[in-house]
Amino acid sequence: MKLYDHVQNLSGRVAAIHVIAFVLLTILGVRLYYLQIVRGDYFAEKAENQRIRLIPIPAPRGAIFDRNGKILVDSRSTYNITLNKEPIKKVDITDRIGDYAQGLALEPQFVVERINLLKKQVSDFEALVLKENATIQDITWVESHSMEFPELRVELQPQRIYPLKETLAHVLGYVGEISPKELEKEEVRAKGFRPGHIVGKGGLEQYYDEFLRGRDGYRKVIVDSRGRVQSELEVIPPQAGQDLITTIDLDLQIAAEEQLNKTPTKRGTIMALDPNTGEMFAMASMPSFDP
Repeated sequence: MKLYDHVQNLSGRVAAIHVIAFVLLTILGVRLYYLQIVRGDYFAEKAENQRIRLIPIPAPRGAIFDRNGKILVDSRSTYNITLNKEPIKKVDITDRIGDYAQGLALEPQFVVERINLLKKQVSDFEALVLKENATIQDITWVESHSMEFPELRVELQPQRIYPLKETLAHVLGYVGEISPKELEKEEVRAKGFRPGHIVGKGGLEQYYDEFLRGRDGYRKVIVDSRGRVQSELEVIPPQAGQDLITTIDLDLQIAAEEQLNKTPTKRGTIMALDPNTGEMFAMASMPSFDP
């Protein structure tokens, strides 16, 4: 009798185990079906995005000339240190403020501001310039710490130069990083602007920004788990902005500013134009500024 009861209990336990195993396998099968069939495309795309990155290549802005073809504003290539968001998602970036500041000779408060701005980026694959005009010491420091700080990269990017300094500053304007206040405007966001983008801030740079700005290119690369570039798949070169030829006569502009500089107060305005066509030959204004 005892043997019979033992066999009965054993059979019941085996049956219970079979039921539990069947239920667990059913749940597992349903879950696998959901992940691989129902959400398969989503997770496949996500996995691919975690492996392939698009690194923007900024487009050089168009040059600005006077009526005789003399250069007023131009762009040149310079090495910048960029801070990339994706590699730092799983680390406490605040622990690296001191390292960045010391290694790149930056003010800690400036580093904090750049990190906070980067955190506001919607995409995980965005980057901001941490230091412009990087020196050979800066580049060496970044390259020697590439394993420790994979989020830092050395990139060759165009930079605006104003060879005339204060001459024509009010007319030409200047460029700068788009501000958070500007990004609040719907028409600005509609044009695809994001934090870190360089735009015209005044004068001709701002008025003709859409034409001078050009179109950025990109590099499609494969990265490892730490965001380090392993190989390059494709390169789409940037389209440079359009050049702008003005009606300004640089020689006449310089003469006008020299006259203003001779006045006791060094303040005032001189304009010279063609009354028949309205073309402006000179627009001198003091005090001025260096863009």
